[in-house]
Parts: sequence; structure tokens; C-alpha cells
Amino acid sequence: MPHVVYRASALVLGVLLAGCSDDAREDKDDNGPDRAVVEQGLADLYAGDHATEQDAESGACFAEELLDRADVGLLQDAGIITSSGDVAAELPAFDATTAKLWVDAQFACVDYVEESTRALLAQTKGKLQQEKYADCLREALTDDQLRAAVEATLTGSWDAPEVTELANAQADCRRLAAAS
Repeated sequence: MPHVVYRASALVLGVLLAGCSDDAREDKDDNGPDRAVVEQGLADLYAGDHATEQDAESGACFAEELLDRADVGLLQDAGIITSSGDVAAELPAFDATTAKLWVDAQFACVDYVEESTRALLAQTKGKLQQEKYADCLREALTDDQLRAAVEATLTGSWDAPEVTELANAQADCRRLAAAS
């Protein structure tokens, strides 16, 4: 899961929203935080530290997709969003429903195999045959298996068979695609 990061863009968004009348903020629930602020916080969380343009775009997509699937109240109940609308400093393990919503939003915005490949390429400092790794991982696991593994990690079920399958597939594919 990406690291929590708060960017200057969230501050700028907050300043811009402060200038709007309450009528102009249709997404604000009288009893809850402003959706735009929550969305920016989720986008920043997802994009992580030192976000590239691609990370920022994926983060924005993820935040919008998640909020289309789950209202702010559900995210507050899950411990993801505080009562003030900020993303929690440390995310808890999710219940199964929240994990599924999170993964649905994530997979709507990014290709998990491409993201895994990109992360591993950075970790190995370019010593990876990208296409070979991605092809291997796509052959090793179906989209449903990838989703199940990510959902299990979000619920804290690190010993789930799906997580083990994913970890083994990633390790095998890494060895296969190691650049010489």
C-alpha cells in the first residue's frame, strides 16, 4: 500500500474551497467532510511520496473511483477518513467489504501487473527484463487471483493462500526476468 503523503496541492485545494459559498459546495454533507477534500487526500495517499505524473493521475482516478463506490461515511467507519475529512495517519486493516471496494477502485485505474513491474524495475535499478516479468506474472495468476491476494493483504490476512501464491509468482517471475 502506498505511503501517506500530504502535498501542497491539498492545501491549495483547501484555500480554493474556502472561497466558495456553502451553496457552491454541493458535495459537502452537512454532517461530514467535503468530498473534494477527501478525494484529494485519497489521491495523495494513493500516489505516495515522490509521485510521478503517472502516480498522480492514478491517485486521482483511484480517489474518484473509491468515492463513487463508497461514501465518506463508510470510509470514516472503516478508519480511512477522520471526522475532519483527512486521511488517517495510519490505515487500519480493512473489513472484507472495504477491501473489495478499495481493490475495485484500484484495479479500475491501474493494471496491477504493470504496477508490479514498474515497482520491481525501480527496486532492481533497471536490472529486469520488464516484458518477461510482466508476461510471466500474467501467465501465473488470473485477475481474480490478483484481486483476492490484494484484498487479503488489505484485511491483514498475510498468511492467506492467495498472498502466498502472489508472493511466489512474483519471486519466480523476478528470477526468470533478471537481467544479466
